[in-house]
Formats: sequence, C-alpha cells, structure tokens
Amino acid sequence: MMFETLRYIGEKLNHEGVKWAVGASILLNHYGLVDSPSDIDILIDLEHKEKVDNIFKSLGVGEEKGKTTTYLTKYFGEYKVNNVDVDIMGGFIINHENGQYEYVFDENSITSSMELDGINIPLASLEDWYVAYQLIPNRDYKVEIIENYLLKHGTKHIDLLKRAMKQELPDHVKDRISKLVDYLSK
Repeated sequence: MMFETLRYIGEKLNHEGVKWAVGASILLNHYGLVDSPSDIDILIDLEHKEKVDNIFKSLGVGEEKGKTTTYLTKYFGEYKVNNVDVDIMGGFIINHENGQYEYVFDENSITSSMELDGINIPLASLEDWYVAYQLIPNRDYKVEIIENYLLKHGTKHIDLLKRAMKQELPDHVKDRISKLVDYLSK
C-alpha cells in the first residue's frame, strides 16, 4: 500500500510540475538500508507550496501533530492518504544546540530516482539525509547505516556534504562530516 500510495502521489505532483523528492525511510529502503518504510516524507520547493497544498487537500485528510521545538520548517503538511502517513516539508529547518540547519532543497539535492509503474519518483540525496539525521534526536542508527553505505560505495555527491559544512552545525557533526569527506576524497 505504501508504494502504491507513493505512485499515486507522484503522478499528481509530476502532473502539476512540482519540484519534489522523497527522503527519509523510503529513500533508505530504496538503497536497501531499511526493510519497511514507516511513512512517506516528501521535500518540496517552497515556490510550489500552494500547488502542493491543493493537491494534498484533494488526496487525503490533513492531520495535526503537537508542536515540537526540534523543527522550524517553513511549510509542513501532514496527511493521511490511503491510510498512509505523508509528511510534506518545504524549507526544512532543524534546531540544534548551536543554532539552526536548513536542509537546502534545490536541483542538486535530487540525485536519483526510481520508477513505480511508469511514474518517476525523484529521490533526495543520502548525503543530505546523513547530515539531517545527525541533527534529529534518536536517529543514530540511521546515521550509522548511511555512513557505512557511503564508506562502502562512495559518493558522486561529495559537494553536498561540503555544502552542508558551510552551515551552522555543532562541532561534532562538522567533524564527522569532515572525516567522511576526507575518506571519500582519497
């Protein structure tokens, strides 16, 4: 049901020309890093938030979640589509002990895609999620599995890691990214 729903959503977003990509557990599942995605997390270009809002109002039931101090995302929508939880994020911002990190979502952030019954599903980069997961509480396991994957398979997107290091990040996160970049650059 999860991937049928993603295909359905993808068809609608693509038809409307929305710049979007899937991240989080669907992305990790695509690379064989997790078995069962828990929900669908979609990143969007903020310029398309009205289109996205209209699409999702017609597709699913909006849900409300309690406030959190972890995120200051500029556009956030929670929906239930075909009984699948879907989170939409535009201007994804994560608070951390040294300030805020804004997930840069642009044409460079979409590094691959998958096809579901003829529908193209753009995928966010593992590199960007490697950084984001280091800032989200209780995601150590996901950081480890992405890091191990990148160490084993390398990356064509080292520039995304370097771009992230230019932002306000805790020293331990910058150090970890820097060590990975150094290793991958050899």
